[in-house]
Amino acid sequence: MNLLILKLNKMKRTFFNFGFLAALSIAAYLITSCAQAPVDVTTEIEEANKAFMDIRKSGDAEALSMFYTIDAKLFPANGELVVGREAIKAFISEDLAAASSEILFETISAEGYGDMAIEEGLYKVLVGSQEVGKGKYIVTWKKEGGQWKLHQDIWNSDLPLPQARASAGETVWVVWNKIKADKVSQFEEFNFSYLEPAIAENFPLARSTVRSLKPVEPNKDGTYTYFYLMDPAISPDGYGMATFLTSKYGKEKSDEYMEMFQDCLVDGQEWVITTQTKW
Repeated sequence: MNLLILKLNKMKRTFFNFGFLAALSIAAYLITSCAQAPVDVTTEIEEANKAFMDIRKSGDAEALSMFYTIDAKLFPANGELVVGREAIKAFISEDLAAASSEILFETISAEGYGDMAIEEGLYKVLVGSQEVGKGKYIVTWKKEGGQWKLHQDIWNSDLPLPQARASAGETVWVVWNKIKADKVSQFEEFNFSYLEPAIAENFPLARSTVRSLKPVEPNKDGTYTYFYLMDPAISPDGYGMATFLTSKYGKEKSDEYMEMFQDCLVDGQEWVITTQTKW
């Protein structure tokens, strides 16, 4: 019996030593991997981006899709996840057909971790020489067959979200204010220092639908015509300036600001109610 116990204890020590050594080996591997410094692969990624841009100019969606891994993913701004090379090809085809634009990439940094790399960058969208868009992106690259390919691609625009716009059949108000030549500064003070802050603070939905348009030159009689567009018009009763002003400044100040506004007008406000057509 004692001999059997000794053998069992010996086996336990053997298994313990083996397990302990295996655990040490795994831990050492993990520590070594984690401690491995990233490699600067900026030049390689810049070359890959240049090749990508060159192919994009050709309009070849098939060739462009080959820059992605077979299970790549796109995370477009304001759009659904796109998974897989075939889906990415369809996405690219629509993009190329929709606009004759050029995309320029600027790599801020690209760090390699074995066959994976992470790139941070900026992009610009040009139509001719005019910049129509810009933003930032992060791409996870994966090396396949010695070639860097896009594996996970996420980007978003630096431009603010567009304001609401009426769909076909919705109502749009067009309001014009004919301003006396010597009251332009007073009108702009009313418009931008008092009216707009009042709407933005207490009526954000209304504010998101109102645009203010400034003339680039005076009318023939020296007056200036400023426009308000309620696009779409969300209130069947119009947009009451006094209501907006009172909500923020109180009745007394609202009356004062309304007098300030009325003093700027030549013949009072005029407006027309329109309906959005199909384009």
